[in-house]
Amino acid sequence: MTAAAAISGVGLVVAERDDFSTATTLALRAIDEACADAGIAIGDIDGLLLNHNELLADDKVTLDIGRQGAFGELRLLYELNAKGTTFSVLIDLARQAIAAGRANTVVVLFADAAMRPGVGSGAAFAAMGGSRGQRGLERSGGMLGAVAAYAFLAAHYLQETPATADDLRAVAVAQREWAKGNTFARTRTTLTNDEYLASPFVAEPLRRLDCARPVNGAAAVIVTTADRAGSGRHRAVHIAGAAQRSIERRRHAPVSPWEPVGAAEAFADALGQSGMTAADVNVLQVYDPFTLVPLILLEAFGYAERGGAGDFVRAGQTGPGGSIPTNTGGGQVSSYYLQGVTPVIEAITQLRGTGGARQVIDASVAAIAAVGGRLEHHSTLVLDLEVPR
Repeated sequence: MTAAAAISGVGLVVAERDDFSTATTLALRAIDEACADAGIAIGDIDGLLLNHNELLADDKVTLDIGRQGAFGELRLLYELNAKGTTFSVLIDLARQAIAAGRANTVVVLFADAAMRPGVGSGAAFAAMGGSRGQRGLERSGGMLGAVAAYAFLAAHYLQETPATADDLRAVAVAQREWAKGNTFARTRTTLTNDEYLASPFVAEPLRRLDCARPVNGAAAVIVTTADRAGSGRHRAVHIAGAAQRSIERRRHAPVSPWEPVGAAEAFADALGQSGMTAADVNVLQVYDPFTLVPLILLEAFGYAERGGAGDFVRAGQTGPGGSIPTNTGGGQVSSYYLQGVTPVIEAITQLRGTGGARQVIDASVAAIAAVGGRLEHHSTLVLDLEVPR
């Protein structure tokens, strides 16, 4: 499938710890940044795709933002929730809409303002998601938030493969080194083994430093026609391939609950659309709510043997000069967590060559692997500096 669209503008707002602006305020700031980056006015936008966050009950961006921003006539307006895969999926949907002639300039938007004064990130996220259905059942048993669920997955992974708990530490340490070059990262110092081991367990085997760093913030990515994309401040980044898999039955299938069923297929499909293989990828950006996820996806994509991703990371293969630089901005564990946004923004940064101290030399192809829920949903987005084959 040939893409007829490219990314021309990016706006990212990572709020300071004492900035409790509303989600809509943050979103409008991100849109303004993205428009300036793309060299357009907000009135030039004729499509708005909103990443709906099901976890937020109160302060969330809705389709009413179409009235609050100085948009012109919108030919395309809707919101979508595909959990952690949503932002990547919307970028592909923007590409499809442009290819079909339904819009010319589309902004993909996400905003989050879950952090409130006096409330820690863990408490803020554990309180979300409602109390009905499956989540209600989990709450009644004391499983609050995603940490406990992913700890369950991690425990199975460590039991059923040659991996050890030290492999989780390896990911945290490696990504912290990348974060040192990212001005948006919440923590920009070397992570020592002693510091990691001093980090308390939240739900064993996951320690506090195995968990993502939620922030208040927003991101806007402008997707437009390939010819218009060249008018921005930076080189256009082309959308070369995209694919999804969502397998709810995985929970009941004859595989372990940590197995990322469908991830490898989505990865292969997206690369196949772009005419590439895994060997062509220069940088890999993985949605990492916890250190477990990069390990199992590196294995699923064939970069490491089953249970061997920890050794792969310790050998420096995901770091500077490694065979597959991964989460080069520090990932969500060491930089910032905005649902599904973090890996996309970092991939664009690397291909634009604006990574500064963390820039991967000659990066021209990036793969973004997002997950949703408890590894039921997978999406891959392939970005390329060259016009897709």
